[in-house]
Amino acid sequence: MDFDFSYVDLAFVNGQIITVNEKDEICQAVGIKKNKIVFVGTNEDLKRIIDQNTKVIDLKGRTMCPGFIDSHFHPILSGFMGGAILDATYPNCKSIQDIKELIRERAKVTPKGGWIKLWGYDNNKLKDKRHVTIDDLDEAAPEHPVQCMRTCGHVCVYNTLGLAAGDIYSPEDAVRFREGELEVVNGRLTGLTRDLTAFYLWSKVKYTEEEMIQALKKSNDELLKGGITSVHDCGECDAPAYSIMYQAAKKGWFKPRQFMMLHSIFGKPFSKEDNDHFLSLGFHTGLGDEHFRIGSCKFMVDGGSSGPTMATREPYSHNPSLPRILSWEREEVADYIDYINAHGCQATAHAEGDLAVEFMVEGYEKALQNHYRAPEEHRHRIEHCVIVDEDLIRRMKKVGIIPVANTHFMPLNGSDYHRYFGDRIDYFFALRSFIDAGLRPVIGCDAPTATCEAVKGLDGAVNRIDRKTGEVCGPKQRITMLEAIRCYTINGAYASFEENIKGSIEVGKLADFTVFSEDILHINPMDIVNVKVDYTIIDGEICYER
Repeated sequence: MDFDFSYVDLAFVNGQIITVNEKDEICQAVGIKKNKIVFVGTNEDLKRIIDQNTKVIDLKGRTMCPGFIDSHFHPILSGFMGGAILDATYPNCKSIQDIKELIRERAKVTPKGGWIKLWGYDNNKLKDKRHVTIDDLDEAAPEHPVQCMRTCGHVCVYNTLGLAAGDIYSPEDAVRFREGELEVVNGRLTGLTRDLTAFYLWSKVKYTEEEMIQALKKSNDELLKGGITSVHDCGECDAPAYSIMYQAAKKGWFKPRQFMMLHSIFGKPFSKEDNDHFLSLGFHTGLGDEHFRIGSCKFMVDGGSSGPTMATREPYSHNPSLPRILSWEREEVADYIDYINAHGCQATAHAEGDLAVEFMVEGYEKALQNHYRAPEEHRHRIEHCVIVDEDLIRRMKKVGIIPVANTHFMPLNGSDYHRYFGDRIDYFFALRSFIDAGLRPVIGCDAPTATCEAVKGLDGAVNRIDRKTGEVCGPKQRITMLEAIRCYTINGAYASFEENIKGSIEVGKLADFTVFSEDILHINPMDIVNVKVDYTIIDGEICYER
């Protein structure tokens, strides 16, 4: 690649610059021309291509990394929080009474019959130590349909009018849905729904285009503040969202680069329709440019980890009677992966429990026997990939699957996970085992389930400590800070087929960087949560400065 080396537009000097190149070299200085890196090396050598037009930033020993890539994010859904969707997370809501007050206030300004939406309550953290119920929601807003989603996104409580939007009126209606997905206790609907049924009802909730645009603008600001320069968008509000995300990138006001998966939050039939339409037209993963690309064909196999509703091989340790939700059966998973793989696209699915992960691994094995593609060609993924074992890891390595870990969850829910799953915590977001096996794991926050700050993802990967209880959870899966940075950068670029243009600080690559307030390789790892992002740079433009 040819460059005009007469001078550089922007120079960073006196840094602890983590290149994430093949040798994991650390250097002092970086030079940028337009939107590309043209120099990586020493302060002294950089001086030769600096002149009076160059903007020089003295890093003063701070760490510069390649721009962080959040490999599992929902920009519009995340931005809804506190806007179109009321924020019921802890500590904003510490009790069910707090939740009811939020609803009452929104009801005052919402036309009768209009939806009131909440997300984020955690029954484990509420003072009441229970789920919200249909009675709570009816009391707070008897004239509005109400959707109150648990933090995990897989458990959702609806009031009477909310259930009625999906033609659910009585306990007898439970037979229309999968077992455990519409809760009935003592002959009464509790309002609690799980997974496919919750998503089906979600499709009845309405959002305006303006609400989605405002949500995306909010996410843009939060991502830049968190040090994120690229996102893998894992699903939004179906058809309108694809256009909104593309237009935001084209017009340049959404700054992070997008790898947008084909997936609808409204559940199985919606996602299948999206994927089938895309594949029938002959389109492929990667369509687009460096600002907006079409990503994987995604579907959702099981439930969530913190509810919990995910499909594990063995019952949950704390309550063996809880349903372990599967939205797709074993043969369905294999057939659908084969369908996507045969069309030459990247496949991925939400699969958390070890049974769901087993379905995915088995499906990839069968698909690649039918239509072989090398790992570098297909780069198939498993989103979340929460619980595994050594056999699953070995099989994943053999066919070249990319595991996506949500390490941000460990500081939030680590103790709950240990209580739910017992010794299985030792293979929970198993980054150490993935890396040792030669896999290329990536990290994503799954916002709005967790917030997108890069330091929180690093904390979960390196420390694996519940920040509320102080419990260390599955320490055998801890990785080093440098390994976590690699997962967050070059591995994320590899997972979107873009490692040749980003993910490391090397001459010729895009000038995307995350600059931290101190040298994160040499601090006490437990102090990473106190580190700030000082700069987020995309295309050589300082998009955020603390």
